Amino acid sequence: MIEVNNLTFEYGAQALFNGLNVGFEKGRIYGVLGKNGAGKTTLLKIICGLLKPKQGTSSVLGRSSLKKSPQLLKDIYFIPESYYLPPVTIEKYEKLHASFYDRFDSDLFGHYLKEMELDRKQMLNSLSYGLTKRFLLAFGLATNSRILLLDEPSNGLDIPSKRVFRKLLAGAITPDRTFIIATHQIKEMEALFDHLVFIDQGKMLLSKPIFEIAQKLRFKTVSTMEEVGRVLYKEEIPGGYAVIEKNESGEEYTVDIEFLFNAVTGSSNEVISELSL
Repeated sequence: MIEVNNLTFEYGAQALFNGLNVGFEKGRIYGVLGKNGAGKTTLLKIICGLLKPKQGTSSVLGRSSLKKSPQLLKDIYFIPESYYLPPVTIEKYEKLHASFYDRFDSDLFGHYLKEMELDRKQMLNSLSYGLTKRFLLAFGLATNSRILLLDEPSNGLDIPSKRVFRKLLAGAITPDRTFIIATHQIKEMEALFDHLVFIDQGKMLLSKPIFEIAQKLRFKTVSTMEEVGRVLYKEEIPGGYAVIEKNESGEEYTVDIEFLFNAVTGSSNEVISELSL
């Protein structure tokens, strides 16, 4: 569905990506994870054609991102972390923009607005940051676009709104849609992801479905290292250690995404090698 090949991108003289390759398939919710400045937002903008790479290509649904064809633009919706919205009502915004998306569902939009505690008569420029983010999420989901790109979507949302957002997003994924969430707030979003992409220092370190990781690795905590055999990665924690072992049993274990991220970005070659087998 989305293919990024041999991507090179620079901000001035600073190289951000150098030969980045990553793909995204339909029917999945991807978590694109990385430290601040790793290029998560830049990658989303390249995919939707807002930024032009120095080298390499980005194709979406078989079309070049840079050509911004009408067919592509109606099949992709990007919710940035920072945005500007005009001083109009939600109702007026819907009338102005919904027609750009062939599969926009006005009834579904009304449902999402209700879930987000918003009303069509509200002025967009009077909404707080958190309420504006709720509106963008509601509109983006209602477009029924085949690809939804979300940059730090939980920023600005209070705890109840985050819960509603996770519920709505999980309910909106279909076999022909792809959701890509770029975030550093792993704990808040991890229940949504079924595929992880780790980016660090301009490179893709890992791209794996959650279920494959759960089959290959075992995450646990121990009071002493004498309780375990050979470990692939460990961190000292209060009262003992958090460790990653090779999964010898074949059972699926719960994946600690934040701990895995620490292992992979901490150059744990053993973890990466195990996941590559």
